[in-house]
Amino acid sequence: MVPISKSEGKNMYRFFLSVLIISLLAGITYAQECGPNCPVCSGAGSNAGALLSEKSMTFSGLSIPTADEERTVANVRYGILSWLDAGIGYAFRTEKVLWNVRTQPVLEQENGLRPGLILGTGSVQTGGSDQSIYAQLLKSWKIGEIFSLRLSAGAATLLPDFDEVYGLGGITTSFYERYAAFVSYDGESLHEGISWIPSDWITLSFLMVETEYPAISIVYKR
Repeated sequence: MVPISKSEGKNMYRFFLSVLIISLLAGITYAQECGPNCPVCSGAGSNAGALLSEKSMTFSGLSIPTADEERTVANVRYGILSWLDAGIGYAFRTEKVLWNVRTQPVLEQENGLRPGLILGTGSVQTGGSDQSIYAQLLKSWKIGEIFSLRLSAGAATLLPDFDEVYGLGGITTSFYERYAAFVSYDGESLHEGISWIPSDWITLSFLMVETEYPAISIVYKR
């Protein structure tokens, strides 16, 4: 029998604990009419990225002036552990509470081929379902001091029926660690955007929600 290394043991522990956490939370939420991994309701602009670092917090506001429903969304996200973060938000026009939890049981291997694994659940649904749950693989590459690339791919399903599976994906390119362009697919629609990070604690973004509705996002990190 091949002994399990310390790092492999940590990954296994995080994986099983992450599955338990997502399973326990998967029965409580509010239904919405959007993709199973909608970046608007997540409060992240594009939630294909890595989790927040432990004990860090973000406050975000997003305005979609021409949207049919959620025109203003506020969100707070907190890094509970190095592999677990959670967010809660509020959509003002529809008066809906939005929340989600993400875990990363398998960390990305920076100098190798192994991608990170993110499991998530939250209040972003399609077709009035009571819940969505998703899994994504995440891999980043840094090319010199100027350019970096991040890819994500995964799948989502709806609870409690499990009758449909939705593909998820995202691409983010960053320049000088201050400017970024991204495209994400939430299982229903594409969302494109550009970001500017004028300082380490603030990010400004312009995005096209569902390739149709212009939106502006501001994220403050502390």
